[in-house]
Amino acid sequence: MQDYSDKLHVVNDEKLGRHLVASERIEPGETLLEEQPLLVAPHWECGQLKCSQCLQESYVMCRRCQVYPLCMDCSEHDAFECEFFASGAGSRISKDLLVKNYNICALLKLLLLLEDPEKRALCQPLVDRPIKLEDYRDENGMWQEHEEQVVRPIMSSGLVEALPDQHLMPDILHGHCLRIDSSAFEVTARDGDTLKGVYVCGASLPHHCVPNTVVALDEQFNMKLYAAVALEAGDIVHTSYTNPLMGTSQRQHQLRLTRHMDCGCSRCLDPTELNTHMSSMKCRDCSDGYAVCDLLGSGDWRCLNADCGALMPAVDVHELLTEVGSALVEAKGELSAYEELLAQHKQLFHPNHFLLLDIKQNIASILRAANLMNSLDDPAKNLLTRRVELCADLLPVCRAVVPGISKLYAIALFEYLLAFVELTELQFAEGDVNKKEYAALLMRARSVAKEALDLLQFEPENSAEGFLTERIGMELERIESDLMKYGKL
Repeated sequence: MQDYSDKLHVVNDEKLGRHLVASERIEPGETLLEEQPLLVAPHWECGQLKCSQCLQESYVMCRRCQVYPLCMDCSEHDAFECEFFASGAGSRISKDLLVKNYNICALLKLLLLLEDPEKRALCQPLVDRPIKLEDYRDENGMWQEHEEQVVRPIMSSGLVEALPDQHLMPDILHGHCLRIDSSAFEVTARDGDTLKGVYVCGASLPHHCVPNTVVALDEQFNMKLYAAVALEAGDIVHTSYTNPLMGTSQRQHQLRLTRHMDCGCSRCLDPTELNTHMSSMKCRDCSDGYAVCDLLGSGDWRCLNADCGALMPAVDVHELLTEVGSALVEAKGELSAYEELLAQHKQLFHPNHFLLLDIKQNIASILRAANLMNSLDDPAKNLLTRRVELCADLLPVCRAVVPGISKLYAIALFEYLLAFVELTELQFAEGDVNKKEYAALLMRARSVAKEALDLLQFEPENSAEGFLTERIGMELERIESDLMKYGKL
């Protein structure tokens, strides 16, 4: 169920398939698409039963069908699903189908939607989407995961016989699994667990690592897609299916793994990644040069310094990236391990390198938690100063990789704001700054808060970002209250 803006039209072509194009100028913040999810379900690997109605943890089963889990607060779930197993074609199937094979949950939902005469048409655009099974058919990875966790359990469950009109075969089920994966966004349940929401239109838009849209999801998993930047007539509507704080090689790997595609967007074709240098290496041969990947040639890394031009073999770079990536995993939330990693490798990478940013994010998160619990021996002022520095390092990169209206940048501003205000208040309380200096710092904080609120103004109220907006608003009120005492508004 989708509702498109009148300023868009649907285009079909061989390269992009079915996609949306602007018919006239669209301003930043304008809603382009509103869509309800076709289905929301746990990830394939989820082992914890979830209530079929509210998707919270469940430890009891529906009394009528005895197949679907419910929580203590929910007494019913989808009527067609319940009737199918209670007295319909699936009544002879084992009642512990989901207890023993909860991994099949997402595909089972799709199969029963296809069986429901009132909802079958909603699924048709998804199941009609062509899938090249030969691109995925291998002994490892996604295909094997689907085969073991989903396809085999369904083929042996009795569902094939209960759904004869669907002519279910292993390849058909594999195709459905791949369509679910490639049409899903990660959504968050009320208990904080992540789920997959399948959106027939919103999650099938063309990919670009610098998207011109923003995806907003409310508590009921309803999607709103709005313009991040101004769109002109003829502009293609893009979204992004990767983490913008990844380097090019990591984003490309993720896209090949999840969507079986290579990206040729402006960021991926720019070895400097829009001048952020998020994948650039420190040159080994000169003091002020940085090496970037020769994307169109050998794949080796060459120093940008015109007086140097030294070469770094790609194999050396990849070995270093693998080594640091493994060390990040092994750090396991230990502050000292992250600080040691940062000190050890900051001379080898550009300051904006995605691995250094990852390390800094981890350190900042630990410091925030430690400050709340007073669990470290360092004085609070030292911890806050370090947090402010780390958060400040992330801001220009977040701003560059997602231009226009950016939730990523808004959240980065919020994290910076919290640390900055806390440090400023502590400095004032301990006499490190006078009233005039304190007011000047508060004015800086007010500017940051207003910028974050401006970026989040189009988010639904009943969404995580909507609640964040309330939190920033409360912080802004506190800042302005102090400015009334110590400075001019």
